[in-house]
Amino acid sequence: MTAPAPRKRRLPAPAPEPAADAVLLPPGQASKTLMILGLLRSGSKHGYELHRVIVAHGTLYADFKKPTLYHLLHRLSLQGAIRENSESGARGPRGERLVYSLTAAGEALLFRILRGALASHDTSQTNFEVAVAFMGLLPAADAQAMLRRRLAVIRARRAEVVAEIESFAAHSHPARMAARVLAADHSLSIMDAEIAWADRAIRQLAGARSRARPAAPSRATRRARTAV
Repeated sequence: MTAPAPRKRRLPAPAPEPAADAVLLPPGQASKTLMILGLLRSGSKHGYELHRVIVAHGTLYADFKKPTLYHLLHRLSLQGAIRENSESGARGPRGERLVYSLTAAGEALLFRILRGALASHDTSQTNFEVAVAFMGLLPAADAQAMLRRRLAVIRARRAEVVAEIESFAAHSHPARMAARVLAADHSLSIMDAEIAWADRAIRQLAGARSRARPAAPSRATRRARTAV
């Protein structure tokens, strides 16, 4: 009597990449995550190369140290936003280095952070400044839409500040009012500058869209076509 053939062991199916919404951002690290994902979208890079490009951005990321970078890379890798691959030929005892590349979930996360940063009003400005650096990844129409949403948020906040000043003026001592007006005037000046910049950016993006469209044929050209 022959023994039954051993059953083939089924290998577990690879886990699907997590959705972008399932990737958790470390608190206060959205701008750094956006920088990493944006740089990886242009191609795979190893950690040293990523850090070199980040440092080249100047004072904006003076505090983006190597340990922070590698901690975020490891976290994003565990969450499926980036993929790690070993590459031989590096200096050192191991003779290899890790190369990072963007996954589909990571690309979705990149655009989620990018659109959110462009459309919101973050008083720290760091997220927004990084988002503007990568705004070219979006179609011009999408970038315009995000900036219009940002404008609406800033204008609504400006109206709130003005209303707060009027309410405060009606119930406060003149000496206290003077200091409060100076503080509010500072906030309003910043918001006015933001509004002026966003208006210019939207017009510039509109011009880029119109230049990208094919020019309408002239009247003479249309007549020549109809005559054929």
